[in-house]
Amino acid sequence: MIHVQGLEFGYKRSRKVFRGLGLELGQGSITGLLGRNGEGKTTLLKLLTGQLLRQSGQLEVLGHDPKRRQVPFLQQVYLLPEEVAVPSISIAKFFEVNGAFYPNYDAAMGSELLQIFSLSPEMNLKKISQGQKKKALIAFALALRVPLLLMDEPTNGLDIPSKSEFRRVLAQYTSDEQTIIISTHQVRDLEQIIDSVLVLEQGAIICQATVSEVASRLRFAPVQPGETTQPLYTEQSPLGLLGVFARGEDEEAEDFSMELFFNALLAARPAVLSALQSQDLTK
Repeated sequence: MIHVQGLEFGYKRSRKVFRGLGLELGQGSITGLLGRNGEGKTTLLKLLTGQLLRQSGQLEVLGHDPKRRQVPFLQQVYLLPEEVAVPSISIAKFFEVNGAFYPNYDAAMGSELLQIFSLSPEMNLKKISQGQKKKALIAFALALRVPLLLMDEPTNGLDIPSKSEFRRVLAQYTSDEQTIIISTHQVRDLEQIIDSVLVLEQGAIICQATVSEVASRLRFAPVQPGETTQPLYTEQSPLGLLGVFARGEDEEAEDFSMELFFNALLAARPAVLSALQSQDLTK
């Protein structure tokens, strides 16, 4: 599905965003792309779709070189950016005009998704609220039914009920054959729907793992009084002190916390990566 080797890219010669980036990602997963602001999440998504052109290295997506921007490739991939400039037309017209470029576009699915999001097809995209516009564009992206769907901060601008609707439609209206990559810094919004994570740090992927793999090596739990096991990382929360622990063989897995995992990677990277190392979850 996605093969990246030795990828190099920079907006300026003096500063490379990626220097020798490598990535292998197969078909049929919902992956959360995590990283601090400025680490290159949006840049990577644009490179994968051919909106930016790599400077060196190998990049293959769906059997195509995105740099060539061939029509058979562009029909199979869609990037929903964080901000979209929309024309002053109805949602229905936007779907009709732009959906025609994608052979798998499902107009009936688009209509169903608009109903779920409480949007009328006759609404003018230019005149609705930012949150309504975001929901309309999410509906359009899902209705395209492309093999590779990329979303950049899709929950920005959504209220709490709309974020719940987003998680529900993503689970219901995507197929097992689709590969979906979602870049976000609002990690709690994706916690219940992703099945793997990619973490970018200093132009490299420092961790690539499924949620089940991380849960098999790490335990996410409150730090109990008199705790004998030293946590790898702790943070204070309204519920008390939370910790990330290396999970023992006899310990039951706790619920995975993507936010806690990401914060632990940033603050205690060597310890967390060491705990994951035995399953080769680091890059």
